[in-house]
Amino acid sequence: MRKSRGFEGELIIEVPKIAVTNCEELPLIRSLFISRMGFYPKALHHYYQRPGGISQVILLYCTDGKGWIQIQDENITVHAGEIIVIPTGIPHSYGADSKNPWSIYWFHLNGSQGNEAAYAIMGTENQNFQPIQVGFSDERNVIFKQIATTFLKGYSAANLLLANLSLPYYLSTFIAPEFFSQQNGVTTHVSATDRAVKFMQENLSRAITLDNIAQSANLSISFFSRKFKQDTGYTPIEYFNHLRIQKGCQLLHFSDLRINEVASQIGIDDPFYFSRLFKQQMGVSPVNYRKNKGTDMH
Repeated sequence: MRKSRGFEGELIIEVPKIAVTNCEELPLIRSLFISRMGFYPKALHHYYQRPGGISQVILLYCTDGKGWIQIQDENITVHAGEIIVIPTGIPHSYGADSKNPWSIYWFHLNGSQGNEAAYAIMGTENQNFQPIQVGFSDERNVIFKQIATTFLKGYSAANLLLANLSLPYYLSTFIAPEFFSQQNGVTTHVSATDRAVKFMQENLSRAITLDNIAQSANLSISFFSRKFKQDTGYTPIEYFNHLRIQKGCQLLHFSDLRINEVASQIGIDDPFYFSRLFKQQMGVSPVNYRKNKGTDMH
């Protein structure tokens, strides 16, 4: 009874070989583009086996029921709200649960950055393949439908660009699911990092401390600092200083405040420290930035 397709209500889009070749020649999308995509609802008896893997990245996003994937001699269950991405050349097989078959959105991705996209979603390059909980999102489904609708209109260069330039945004709903996951139309989770950044934005005119920021996130300084850098790539104070200098740029552009007054507006009492910090980030002094409106920046 096993089958790879033929499910009631399914959607399958096979991008023609000539269109794939065109994607490979379009600079904006040739590093990451779609060669196949689809949706299988309640895919009873769904099964696929690829003993040698394939040259495309495979993305499987389960929205209902459950299924399984066998990869590297490990049998893994995939539940609703989870995604798993298989990089190129990895032997695998997968299928629907026999009692509660999955509904899945799926993609085959081509291009030199396909594996990078896979690792960005899965959060690892050590090939420790486990499903990632990404929840559910109306916006994610809307993007999928937009991509599919564009392909169904034909494979002109414009359509190939439109569909594939939407792909990174679609993938971002899995990379940062906390910004997209919803229940009954309401965002279900605001992270500690989100709370901290909101606190920073609301206090740009104050000389706040690391302790102040950690308290806004309801975490200890040490744990918060590690978590914040993991999420953003910056320490909390570095991030806060970036926000301050962004605000300083706006004031230099759109106000007649003197340099020391701009510094004061972003909570810095020492205009010399402000100038050093500004030049460190922007590559020019505040005076030259205002004089040239940022046009001489590198």
